[in-house]
Amino acid sequence: MTQNPYPMLFSSLVLAGQTMKNRIAHASISPRFGAHQGLHPRYLHYYVNRAKGGAAMVVTDPIGIVAQHGPERLCAWNDSQAGDLQRLANEVRAHDCALIGQVQDVGRGRHVPGRAYQSIGASSLPDDLSYTMPRAMSAGEIEAFIDQTVQSCLRMQRSGFSGIEISAGHGHLFHQFLSPRSNQREDAYGGDLAGRLQFLTQVCVGVRQTCGEGFIIGVKLPGDDGVPGGIGESLAGQTAQGLVARASIDYLTYCQGSHHRSLEMHLPDDSHPRQTYMGLISRLKSLTPTVPVMGLGRITDPAEAEAILARGDADMVALGRSLIVDPAWPIKAQAGKASEIRYCVSCNTCWKTINQNRQIGCDNNPRLAQANELDDMLEPAEHARKIAVVGAGIAGLQAAVTAAARGHQVKLWGRSAAVGGKTRLLAQLPLGESMSSIFDHQWTTAQRLGVQFELGRSASAEDVLAWQPDAVVLATGSQMTWPQDLPLSLQAEGLVPDLRQAMAEVLSTRGPQSGTAVIYDLDQTEGTYAAAEYLRDRFERVVILSPRETIAEEVVLVARQRIHRRFFERGIEVKTWVDPVWTERFENEACLQYRSVFGGPLHDIDNVAFFAYASPRRPVNDLHQSLQAAGLKVSLVGDCRIARDALAATAEGHDAGMAA
Repeated sequence: MTQNPYPMLFSSLVLAGQTMKNRIAHASISPRFGAHQGLHPRYLHYYVNRAKGGAAMVVTDPIGIVAQHGPERLCAWNDSQAGDLQRLANEVRAHDCALIGQVQDVGRGRHVPGRAYQSIGASSLPDDLSYTMPRAMSAGEIEAFIDQTVQSCLRMQRSGFSGIEISAGHGHLFHQFLSPRSNQREDAYGGDLAGRLQFLTQVCVGVRQTCGEGFIIGVKLPGDDGVPGGIGESLAGQTAQGLVARASIDYLTYCQGSHHRSLEMHLPDDSHPRQTYMGLISRLKSLTPTVPVMGLGRITDPAEAEAILARGDADMVALGRSLIVDPAWPIKAQAGKASEIRYCVSCNTCWKTINQNRQIGCDNNPRLAQANELDDMLEPAEHARKIAVVGAGIAGLQAAVTAAARGHQVKLWGRSAAVGGKTRLLAQLPLGESMSSIFDHQWTTAQRLGVQFELGRSASAEDVLAWQPDAVVLATGSQMTWPQDLPLSLQAEGLVPDLRQAMAEVLSTRGPQSGTAVIYDLDQTEGTYAAAEYLRDRFERVVILSPRETIAEEVVLVARQRIHRRFFERGIEVKTWVDPVWTERFENEACLQYRSVFGGPLHDIDNVAFFAYASPRRPVNDLHQSLQAAGLKVSLVGDCRIARDALAATAEGHDAGMAA
């Protein structure tokens, strides 16, 4: 048996008299499978798979604790779903894993478009992101809320839950009572810190008195909400100390950001260092030495987690996105197989899907929440066949891996000498490096499964037919379309390249370049803005022109906030509602002119050394008809079908491999 390489990570810890088999917890995630008809099968798979994968503790998404919670949550405020709660608890605990129900109410908090008109809050003050105006809760309503919450926790305990975690951060209701910015009450639940703590304290005390000492009570507090007049590190420490002095708490964890411009702090991406908040968490931990603390925030690697525990920065690690992408992260780490872990790429696609009210998705885990999610090998195909894949991007690679895992003979052609397609280009740009984990894992898995590769040249229909496949998967990507507001003559002359072509050339050179780089942005996707950041490292000035109302409209909110902030900090100029106007001055004087889409005067951008466009992409599927005419079954996946994101690419690649 392989010696455990992470002794601290896989040591036990006792919470409320219950022994956790290791120091790994699944942080609360909302998978969005719906609960209006009871326990959704994929909801059950999601949590059971994380338990089966080796986590010692699984914290659920918020459980419905009061009657105003909608049908998207599992219900604990009455007995209508007691059987579902019990089944969930039984199946998670069958894998020696504690099930912790999250207790949370969003209050006035909202980070999707529009306002919520039935919201409650500490005070009648608008949400800092959506500007939703809540109705201030009366003292009687607060007392009723506390009582109903306590009874809901008791119902979870009776169903077999090991404990609860009260979410008092992220700008939700409890956070709104804790923060002096959002709580301006003058009664017992407001005023000084002691008053602002009353609501949370009374819930904790009530749950402890009702559920007893053997029931785990964890609390997630704001460590730094990033809001002026809100809760920074100093007040966070005082809040934690005040709570621990007033209530019996079994563990604390700290989250960052709020419903504000600081929402991006909640889910740190590649613009943040790994273990983003561990310095802050370690300092806060020292203030409450008697209570175990969980580390949280972009912890992706077992070695990172081991070091956190060895330094004493935290007593457990809470993994959210890392366990979304690979629920077997713990058992792979313990077995010394960290190289086989599918790593989180910090892209926040998971957050994007659930906040669009879709079922949770992951760029690097196309089997997310499926019954066979942890299986190394997929169910063998009834008949092994020859499957040709054309295209070595992440869609084609995923199709090849899945088909090979089912026992098919697979051959993949790729135009480039290296795999990864446009994702490889993105991985060379600022804030995209982690995306390489997708094609790196696919490549090593494909090699292990015996996929044949022919890279470095474009495959013709004759090449594919000569191999005599039984079916073909086309994953040949897409091309940017010529902007209709630029003269076609420029396209023929090759004077204005698309952004991918232009960036490939820039990446092949080194050193700073003089002049201004201009991007004509009609695409609104993250790769465009990563390119702008790279160009800012190389050119004296970077300008983005867009005919649309704003930039980054297609980008998930937390990343959109980050893009706007970094552009401001780095001096990347953005001009919206404008189009470039082509004149001879560009060729003669390197002067690009533009004007408002509504008309008006021309404006100059001088000393232009780089000009490229980013536009919606058309599928490249030239081989489709000829291969289909030869009698082959042809599947189109990823951008070859219709240009979208990495999530669609890996999901469709997997589906094609399963259907082969």
